[in-house]
Amino acid sequence: MRRSRAEKLPFSDIKQVGIVVKDINKAVDYYSSLGIGPFRTLPSGGVPVYTGKKLRGKEAEFTMEIRVAQVGQVELELIQPLEGESIYKEFLEKKGEGIHHLGFLVRDIDEEEARLTKQGFKALASGRRPSGGFTYFETDRVGGVIMELIQRSPGYLPPVIGER
Repeated sequence: MRRSRAEKLPFSDIKQVGIVVKDINKAVDYYSSLGIGPFRTLPSGGVPVYTGKKLRGKEAEFTMEIRVAQVGQVELELIQPLEGESIYKEFLEKKGEGIHHLGFLVRDIDEEEARLTKQGFKALASGRRPSGGFTYFETDRVGGVIMELIQRSPGYLPPVIGER
């Protein structure tokens, strides 16, 4: 059955590939040696700027270190879990390092999450801030990859590592 334009799922234009790592500095060094970079860093702890973080529908507190680099039109995101229970820590414990998720940009994260939930997709983890947020969905049954919806702040661009 073909979906109408209004029913189109937001999983058609990959903007991010998320990789969970044990040691973010080693991972940055490795990917930099392949010519990928420069890497930018999110604020210390990765996601403290988000509120209402949830893990499987329950409030959760977790931090991680995040570094990103553009590779053509796709952002490569390296994630090292730090504190608290998170989908990144679970992934690292069960599967080791590797590709964790594919990220897709949306205009309205709350609207898209509600629409996908209504269509039967289960939210795995989420977080919000005044001008954006993220939601991961349990889409890893086939292929082992989670899908993430991302709403970014206007002018989003974290600083390059070492810049002030």
